Amino acid sequence: MAKKKSTTGASTFEIPNLLGLLTIPGRKGIHEEELEIVDIEEDDSANSSGQICPTNGDSFEKIFSDAVDCKACSLYITRTNVVLGEGSVTSPLVFIGEAPGADEDETGRPFVGRAGQHLDKILSAAGFLREQVYICNILKDRPPDNRAPTTQEMVACTPFLRRQLALIRPKIIALLGNTAIKYVIGPDSPGITKIHGQWMNSIFDIPCMPLYHPSYLLRYASREKGSPNWQMWQDIQALKKRYDEIVAEENE
Repeated sequence: MAKKKSTTGASTFEIPNLLGLLTIPGRKGIHEEELEIVDIEEDDSANSSGQICPTNGDSFEKIFSDAVDCKACSLYITRTNVVLGEGSVTSPLVFIGEAPGADEDETGRPFVGRAGQHLDKILSAAGFLREQVYICNILKDRPPDNRAPTTQEMVACTPFLRRQLALIRPKIIALLGNTAIKYVIGPDSPGITKIHGQWMNSIFDIPCMPLYHPSYLLRYASREKGSPNWQMWQDIQALKKRYDEIVAEENE
């Protein structure tokens, strides 16, 4: 069962340049019958305590190259581009979605379609610059027709995500949507409507906050109190508050 966890801790933070062309696409969904077999294989980026540590000599260029060559699942057959991630590679905050969509697959960048544009507006309204944070997905390839990722596909892509997190070393993670929540927090986790905006533990041993996926928010025009968009606004402000606290602690 998922457990809440505090979000204290610090290390030097700098706002670096945008992680230019080392990036690629993202999207969402999951099959209930597959949720029980989320079993991540160990890799060199995790130590005995479960904490993520970078492998000697690893880099985003190498992760990208390995992802391009990966044939652990069949998605490499239908993809146009690998979508690794984009943003500040020293950010204390990483956003993790589900998988690339059509726009992301075409451009090689995460969250650039309608959902991504909506996410940009939310981030801007809360005081974030997109280049201040790192944005990626569990899957690095687009599932055909934007279908939900299978557990097998997510397990196949997890070593790449783990290596990304090992290099970035974020203090907190924002999970976008139910699929990311059920995988990164755990299959027994309650759904997004019950735990959005709360701090939870994750399979990466990094505190995470579940948030509504921006594509879900686009289905609802209402901004009235209690609506998904209203709830998202409360949650993103809480996330920004914690982010600002971490930055202040790291700059002391």
